Amino acid sequence: MRFVLVGPAHPHRGGIAQYNTSLYQALASRHETLLISFRRQYPDFLFPGTSQHDGSREGFQVPCEALLDSVGPRSWRLVADRIRRFSPDCVVFQWWQPFFGPAYRRIIRDIKSEHPTKVLFLCHNIYSHQETAIPCRRRLEKVLTRRAFAGVDGFLVHAQDLVGTLSALVPGRPVRRIYHPVYDFYDRWDDGVRESGGDKPRLLFFGKIRPYKGLRTLLEALALVRPQLDFEAVIAGEFYTDPRPYKRLARRLGLEEHLVWLDRYIPNEEVPGVFRRADLVVLPYVEATQSGVVPVAYQFGVPVIATRVGGLAEVVRDGETGYLVPPRDPASLAARIVHFFSCDDKSRFRRNVERFRERLTWEQVVGGILELLDSLRSGEYDEKPKS
Repeated sequence: MRFVLVGPAHPHRGGIAQYNTSLYQALASRHETLLISFRRQYPDFLFPGTSQHDGSREGFQVPCEALLDSVGPRSWRLVADRIRRFSPDCVVFQWWQPFFGPAYRRIIRDIKSEHPTKVLFLCHNIYSHQETAIPCRRRLEKVLTRRAFAGVDGFLVHAQDLVGTLSALVPGRPVRRIYHPVYDFYDRWDDGVRESGGDKPRLLFFGKIRPYKGLRTLLEALALVRPQLDFEAVIAGEFYTDPRPYKRLARRLGLEEHLVWLDRYIPNEEVPGVFRRADLVVLPYVEATQSGVVPVAYQFGVPVIATRVGGLAEVVRDGETGYLVPPRDPASLAARIVHFFSCDDKSRFRRNVERFRERLTWEQVVGGILELLDSLRSGEYDEKPKS
């Protein structure tokens, strides 16, 4: 079969680019595949970080054509023309942000006007997590999303919560729920050695920092942990919000000696070392659909404590691969952190992580795409998503 993937790739940075690149590798091993990436992903004034480009010494990259300008209508026509010339059986768009709705909608309309290909959206989120002062932002996002989804034949998601959202937005369209796979490309920088930290518990908060990630809750929880454990907590990721309130809070709570701030983008070659140093990854999200941090943690065999929001409970097995706690609840989070480091069989969690990780393959993503295509062609599909 012939596939086209539309979404970011190197030199763009971040989890969606890494996901799209890994999916290309999985598809291209068995099918003829074209990856179309962005020439410009966001106008600079809309991007909250320091750079949109991956600053790693060695980028994770595959063959791609950087044609798409998110705000350049001429490029939308060029992308549609390129896809039509490739004559694919299926086009898979990465969707995580309604900002790309107008571009995707125009490309899909132009493709389908001349070529009977199937179009799938792989939805990481439906709406954005960005905090903006734009009036009626959610209403605008719903309009952009509905218009973009109008020409889509089917959807793949990583969280059951998104199935209900899609059912309301596009009733009757087929949906497949698949697991978010592990990012095995980090193997090239991983020596497999777990750094010894003695008896001091080591926690990790990883990823770009925005209010919905719940760092404030974590700091308040660590203040409750401090009298009971002599721990080290690494806060690794670039702030996409003002860092000063968080650092003032940490000082006020007396946490300075326990925190290591890696407040920058973590390049590929440093990621294995950051996770290999951790005993426990903590995701105190206030809201979420799913998280790419969980499969990264699992890739390195690290258990996870997460909040019971979105699809996190589908991949963090309470009492098996980690723990689940309510959001915005520092006391519950602190209690679970202390409990984890007090239990006699922490190695059991690592063994469970390694077993569960076997489900998080790129083969099951490709299988989900092929099953969805088969159901669309036959006109028969099960409304209940497969997991």
